[in-house]
Amino acid sequence: MQNVWLAILPPIITITVAIWTKKIIPSLLIGLLAGGYMLNPTLSGGFETTVDQIVKTLRDSGSLQVLLFLYLFSGLISLIKKSGGIKAFSDIADKHVKSDKGVFFLLWALIPVTFIDCGFRVVGAGSITRSLAEKNKIASERFAFMLNNTASPVVELIPIATTFVGFNIANISIGLNAAGVADSKSAYSTWLQAIPFEFFSIILILITFISVFYQFKQPEKGQVKQPADMDMKVMAMNREETKPMIKPRVINLIIPLVSVILFSIFFFWFFGKNKTGNTTFLSAITNTEPNRAMLVALFISIIISAIFYFFQKYNLKKMTSDLISGGNEIMTTLIILALAWPLASVSQELGLNNFIQHNLGSSLPAWSVAVSIFIISSAVTYFIGSGWGAASLIMPFAIPLAVVSGASIPLCVAAVITGGTFGDVTSPVAGMTNMASKIAHADHAKYLKYANPYNFIAAGLAGVLFLLVGFL
Repeated sequence: MQNVWLAILPPIITITVAIWTKKIIPSLLIGLLAGGYMLNPTLSGGFETTVDQIVKTLRDSGSLQVLLFLYLFSGLISLIKKSGGIKAFSDIADKHVKSDKGVFFLLWALIPVTFIDCGFRVVGAGSITRSLAEKNKIASERFAFMLNNTASPVVELIPIATTFVGFNIANISIGLNAAGVADSKSAYSTWLQAIPFEFFSIILILITFISVFYQFKQPEKGQVKQPADMDMKVMAMNREETKPMIKPRVINLIIPLVSVILFSIFFFWFFGKNKTGNTTFLSAITNTEPNRAMLVALFISIIISAIFYFFQKYNLKKMTSDLISGGNEIMTTLIILALAWPLASVSQELGLNNFIQHNLGSSLPAWSVAVSIFIISSAVTYFIGSGWGAASLIMPFAIPLAVVSGASIPLCVAAVITGGTFGDVTSPVAGMTNMASKIAHADHAKYLKYANPYNFIAAGLAGVLFLLVGFL
């Protein structure tokens, strides 16, 4: 199209409506319909284009693998919870932890068994340690802060066996295709290069650990109130404590998690070896098919876990029902992705590349691109409450802008991802902040008031680092 400014209208409409309504799914649909009518300005053209773009996304093997992985993974987490694995671990921990620092150290020590999903991290680690926190008189706001700030920031940095892997690779692939460099760059290797530049998450993890020993912000005194139920938005899964279906055993937690991790590592190597013909581990996993590897590993892990639980008298019919109900809990996230990815495609067809090249690429100096993207990603996520939704909107812009301006692609990818994490742990409407305050039995407003100084300091330092590295 001649008027390349039309290319940015669909995402701008989406972001504006999302900020106004605080509802990401209707906002994405409105933006997608607007873009559809710009491409096909007939009476039913917008609806036809919208449906065609969604179907196109669902027919893409990479996108479908990500959606299926997230659904099945949420189902596996439900099985772990119903098997009593979390409860058994909590009962053991209750006998050995005797101080507030001990509770926090346990919270950090649980990362290796709760890192595979940020929602599972908050709910799983929170369920294990909440009674200990109450027994050791830890302020619920501080507990929620420690819980949330060791979830998304940590999971974001782990490049294998997490729900973030498939999601990030899918978004980066869209960005690389939009920039016309997909043939020369691997989405997974680009993300591996971006991880050391995810400054906000790295700094926040350090600040959060230091706060175990020193707090410059004290929780407010007063009666703790239960947080009101809210729309948990992205990744906010309704996983309240339920009675286990079988006798609680720690092994019921360990078997599924170890299976996912080990099979993921194996299939990352196996598929990469077959694709490149290089048996070197690092070379194989760098050039692997990560979405396929993760999905196959997860499928095998579910079968192994189901067999293991079946011999403990976990009814197969009930297990199937729990797996499906667990997957349904993440349906909001799946719908967001199924709308956000077509929105990016519509923007590309409207001439997004031309807009970036002629209006942004030549006007923005390379050193300013990463810090600008970090600020935009942080702001959008803060207002709409969805780090994944924001990343799906911004990544298709960020990578082409990096290519046109001469900025570092991994640095700009990191800016998008870690900016989304800032919103996830700071925004009052984010699913993760609401989930953390709910699990910790903290007053939501008091929790945010306690956490914000730490989070904004980390964001400020991250901004400075993006600026300095951009110069280099």
